[in-house]
Amino acid sequence: MTRTGKENKDLILEANRINYSLRSTFFYRKLRDLGYLRVISDIEAIVKHSHNYSWEDKKYWNITYNAWETIKKEKIDFIRVFAHPKILVEHPGLIRYYRNVAAIPLKGVQYLAFDVSGYETGKKDKIDYPNALTLAKLFNTHIASIVESTRRIHYEDIKSLMFSSAGATIDGSWRNKIGEEAETMVKSYIIRLCIDGKLIDAMIDRQNHPLEFDPAEDYIADIYLYKGVKLTNKKTILFSNEPDIKFIDKTGRPIAAMEIKGGTDPAGALERLGAIKKSFEQARRENPDVKTILMVSCITPEMENRLKNDSIIDDIFNLTSIINDMAYREEFLDKTKEILSGL
Repeated sequence: MTRTGKENKDLILEANRINYSLRSTFFYRKLRDLGYLRVISDIEAIVKHSHNYSWEDKKYWNITYNAWETIKKEKIDFIRVFAHPKILVEHPGLIRYYRNVAAIPLKGVQYLAFDVSGYETGKKDKIDYPNALTLAKLFNTHIASIVESTRRIHYEDIKSLMFSSAGATIDGSWRNKIGEEAETMVKSYIIRLCIDGKLIDAMIDRQNHPLEFDPAEDYIADIYLYKGVKLTNKKTILFSNEPDIKFIDKTGRPIAAMEIKGGTDPAGALERLGAIKKSFEQARRENPDVKTILMVSCITPEMENRLKNDSIIDDIFNLTSIINDMAYREEFLDKTKEILSGL
């Protein structure tokens, strides 16, 4: 194999490594952010009040006799399986549950009924009865077909349908998100470092409001809600753009700037380099002694040569290794500790 051939093979391997690593964290984060990890508990809470729901119109709601009898025989509460219009009126967010149990994609519901994305994201919190009825009939048509396709079905099968369909939806949103997820993961490592070191004095939310630090809060999982961290040593970490992460001292001057480039397309490597330099040059104008740190994946030979000879960049870390190699990640975090301690 020629050197160029080996280099290309190595770049493809690295691209796949970081892509699949970040895809895993992205999927979990999206399941949580979109409410899929909470929706089951919401359904179970409603089941406790199942006496408040009448099913006498089930045939009108497109629930077939055979599907109903199968669920009845398996002793699964009907609320866990079939869409009831009253539930949708009361809890529009549960549209996501029944849509996914029915295994209908968002675009499919939009085509067959109307757009429900606003209800699933929480942007809309009211739905009238006619629209709830339309959705219940649509979902139940598909759910009944699924139930009738087998003689035995369990609640675990129903939940599996919900999560597998949700996964398909999330997979569609994964494209072009690798850079964003890489940035989120690096931020989470830094936040964890600060929490473990008891360095956090207060948080800064996305609206720039200061918030008291609460050890019980899951700041790592909810990192997207915060713009920065105030530290007990009077330094502050800010999450923004150009640079992605900025450390400032007690006077407000930047003491370190970090850029995170998770792109895996070698063809765009030099374009990423241009954006990196622009960000670091701005930081140097604010403070000539600022420490500049780059985390980048899929470095082509030409890009590597330019990076090594560019005085604007002090330290370079392989982003793929930070995410996949614990020992290498510790090296990066040691460098972060130096910044935080002022060394």
